[in-house]
Amino acid sequence: MLSLLACCPAQVTAKNAKGCERLLLRGVDGYVQPGNMLAIMGPSGCGKTTLLDTLAGRLASNAQYTGDIRVNGRRTKLTGRSAYAMQDDVLIGTLTVFETINYVAKLRLPQGMPGEEKLRIVDDIVAKLGLDSARDTYIGTWHLRGVSSGQRRRVSIGCELVTNPKLIFLDEPTSGLDSAAAFYVMAAVRRVAERQRTILAVIHQPSSEVFALFDKLCLLSEGRVVYFGAANRAIDFFAEAGLAVPSNRNPADHFLHSINPDFAESERVEENIETLTHAYQASPVSAALRQAVAALHAAPGELFERPRTQPRWPYQTAVLTRRTLLNNTRNFGVFWVRLVMYVLLCLTLSFVFIQLGESWKDTFSRTVLLFFVVAFLTFMSIAAFPAFVEDMKVFVRERLNGYYGVLTFTVANTLAGLPFIALIAVVCTVCFYFTSGLRGGADHVWTFIALMFASLVVVESLMMAIAPLVPHYLMGIAVGAGVLGIFMVVCGFFKSLNQVPAPILRYPLSYVAYHTYAFAGFMHNEFQGTTGWGCPCAVQPEGCSDPTCTVGGEAVLDYYGVISLDAWPCVGILAAMALAYRAVFYLTLRARESWSRRRLSVLAPLRALRA
Repeated sequence: MLSLLACCPAQVTAKNAKGCERLLLRGVDGYVQPGNMLAIMGPSGCGKTTLLDTLAGRLASNAQYTGDIRVNGRRTKLTGRSAYAMQDDVLIGTLTVFETINYVAKLRLPQGMPGEEKLRIVDDIVAKLGLDSARDTYIGTWHLRGVSSGQRRRVSIGCELVTNPKLIFLDEPTSGLDSAAAFYVMAAVRRVAERQRTILAVIHQPSSEVFALFDKLCLLSEGRVVYFGAANRAIDFFAEAGLAVPSNRNPADHFLHSINPDFAESERVEENIETLTHAYQASPVSAALRQAVAALHAAPGELFERPRTQPRWPYQTAVLTRRTLLNNTRNFGVFWVRLVMYVLLCLTLSFVFIQLGESWKDTFSRTVLLFFVVAFLTFMSIAAFPAFVEDMKVFVRERLNGYYGVLTFTVANTLAGLPFIALIAVVCTVCFYFTSGLRGGADHVWTFIALMFASLVVVESLMMAIAPLVPHYLMGIAVGAGVLGIFMVVCGFFKSLNQVPAPILRYPLSYVAYHTYAFAGFMHNEFQGTTGWGCPCAVQPEGCSDPTCTVGGEAVLDYYGVISLDAWPCVGILAAMALAYRAVFYLTLRARESWSRRRLSVLAPLRALRA
C-alpha cells in the first residue's frame, strides 16, 4: 500500500533578494491513498506549486521546510523515485511526439523487455492522450513548426506515464488545454489512478467535469489549508460555513472566488478565509484526518524504493547518444549554422592568405594564419552554448525523475558531438589549407586536422564545464569569452612566452591555456624540420651581408618562443584537457547533488537540484 503523508504540520519559508523571510506554507497536513487523485487548488500565489515541490523533494534552494513527509509511514527521498510533470514543458523540439515518448520508454523500461512490448506501451499512451493525429509532428523549435501548447502538455504527461509509476505529481496538467481536451486528459490520468496509483495535481480552475474526477481536495489560501478532504464533500463544507455554492455555478469557481484575497472588490474574502479556516480546524473532517495520519504512522508499511528495472548505464548511454545525434542533426542552429559560418570565414582566409611564399613577411603571415585558427575559429564554438543550455534543461527534468545518471548524460553528450566537430575540422581545413600554401604532405594535413579537432573539442568541453556554474546562458557566454580572451593573450603569439611575466601570467596561466599547446602544435607542424625561410635582416634598410640568407624552421620557432613540444604530444595534451573539462562538468553536477542531499539531512526537507 502506498500513502503519501505530511503528518506533522508542514511549514515552508523562503528568503527574498533582501534576505527577508516569507512564510509560503503554514501548517499544511494531509494524506493520499493509492487509487486516489488529489487536487491542490487555490488562487495564484497561495502556495500550490510550493506544496507540490515540497512533497516531491523539489523545493527551491532558497526555501526551507520543516515538518515530516512520509511514504507508507516511512521517511523516504522521492527525487528520482516518483514521476513529476512540470508546468513548463521542457522537451526536445526536434523530436516528434512518438519519438519523444519512445525514447523515454527505451531509457526507462527494462532492458530485457521486447521492443514490441515497448512500442505497444508507447502507442497506448499516445492514443489515451489523444495524440494520434500529432504522432509524427515535431514538438517544435524556432525553425520547425510543431504541436500546439496543449499537445505539448499532453506529451509531457505521457513521458511520465511510460513506467506506470506508483506516485505521480502533476503541476498544472490542464494548462493550455481547452475544456474538452482537459477532461479527456484527466480522465486518462484517472484511469491510471484506478490501477492503485497515487496522483497529486495542482489544478487551476477546473471545469465541473474535471473537478468531479478527483477524490480529494486540498484548498489553499495564503499558504493555509482552507479545506482538506473528500472532493465531493467540499460543497457541503462550504454550505455549513455559510458560503453555499449558488445554483448553476461550477463549485471549483465558487471555491476560488470565495478565498481569493488579491482584489479590492472582494471585501469579505479575508473574513471568508478566517471563517473557513476555523470551521475546517474544528470540523470532524480535520479530526478524522489527524486520526488517519496517526494510524498510518503507527503501522508503517513497506519502504518505497526506486524501481530496479531500468536499463544498465551502457545501454542508456547508447540510447541517449542516438537521441542527441538525432537532435543535433535536425537542429539547424546547433552545428549547421556554425558550419556555414566556418566555411564562409575559411574561404575568406583562403583569399586573404593565398599562396604564401617563403620570405620573412610570408613567415609572419603563416604564423598569423595559424594563430587565427587557434584563437578565432575555435572561439566560434561559444555559439553552441545556448543549445547546450537547452539540453541541460531537458537533462535536469529527466535527472530529477530518475531517467539516467550524470555520467550517462556526460558520455552521451560527448560522443554525440564528436562527429559534427570532426566534420567542421575537415571542412575548414579543406577550405583554406591548400590555397594558402601551408606545408604539404598527407601526414602534415592530417596532423593539422587533428589539432583543429582537438582544439574545438577543448572549447566545447570548457563551455560545458562552465554551464553548471552560471545561472543564465548569457552569463555563460560572457564568462567563456573572458576566459578564452585571457588564454589568447598568454599563449605566446602576442608576446614570446619567454617574455611573459612569470608570476601568474606565465606560471601557471599560459600553461593552463589550451591556446599555448594548440599554437605550438600548429607551429611545429608547419616549421619543424624545414629550411629556406628568408632571414629577417633581408627587409632591414642596411640589408644583409648575404642577400640569399635563409634560416631553418627551428629559428622561426625560437623567434616566437613556442614550447618545445611536437605536434602530436600537443594533440595528446589537448585531448587530456578536453577530458579534464568534461570531468569538471561531471564532478560539479555530482557535488551539487551531494550538497543537496547533505542539506536534506540537516534541514529535513525534500529538495532537489534546479540547474
